[in-house]
Amino acid sequence: MSSRSLISMIESLEPGVVILNSDHSISHINRMFFLMFGGIPVERLFQTDILGFHHEKDRAKVGDMLRLAGESKRQIPLSLKMIRHDGLDRYLLIKLTPLVNRDMVEDQLCATFYDITQLILSKRKLFRVPVTSNGDLRLLKPEEIIYIKADNIYAQIYAESGEYHCGMAIGSIAKRLPDDSFFRTHRSYLINISKVIKVNRERLECTVNVKGRDLCLPISRNKLQEFLVEIGIK
Repeated sequence: MSSRSLISMIESLEPGVVILNSDHSISHINRMFFLMFGGIPVERLFQTDILGFHHEKDRAKVGDMLRLAGESKRQIPLSLKMIRHDGLDRYLLIKLTPLVNRDMVEDQLCATFYDITQLILSKRKLFRVPVTSNGDLRLLKPEEIIYIKADNIYAQIYAESGEYHCGMAIGSIAKRLPDDSFFRTHRSYLINISKVIKVNRERLECTVNVKGRDLCLPISRNKLQEFLVEIGIK
C-alpha cells in the first residue's frame, strides 16, 4: 500500500484529540477520545498528567516524545504506538502539534490519535505491518518482508522495496506474523522462511538475498534443528 493511499485512508478516520498543558495535564478532550478509551473515568482524565496513564517503563519514552514535540517548534512526524485496552491489541498513530496562545507563547500541545487497528490486524494477526521511512508511512504485506532485525525496543524491517523503521518490538511482531512463514532464528532476527536460499550448519547461519546481494544472518544453536525442520531440510 502506497504512503499516499494510506494517508487518504487515515484522513477518513475520525481522530481522538487531546490538548495538553505545559505540565502535560489535560486541558480538553474530544468525544472520539472517550470512545477510544471509554474505560477511563472522566474525572481521572482531568486529575493527572498524561504520563499517569502509562506503565512506569513507558513513561520516560512518552516524556521524551512530548519534550521533542515541544522543542521542535513544529508538528513532528506520525509515530506508532501499540497498546492493550480491554484485553485487545490496539494500534494508534499519534501526531503531536505545538500550539501557541495569543501572545505567541507555546504553552500547549495537541495530541491527535488515529486508531488504525482495523487496517493492519485481522484475528490478532498482522496482515499489514506499519513502517516508516524518511517520514513516509507505509503498510507492508508480510510476504514483502525479507527479514526483521531488533533495534532496541523497535525493529528494522528489510523488504524487497527497501529498509524501514517499525515502532513495534521484534517480539510483538513475531507473535502476530504467520508462524508458517516467519521464524525467529535468533533473539535479534526474524526471517521470512521463503526468502532463505542457503543454510550453513557449521557456521550457524542462513543466507537470504537482499537486492541482488547475498546476506548471512545468524541462527542460534538451540534454534538450528527446529529451523531446519521448518524450512524442510530435516
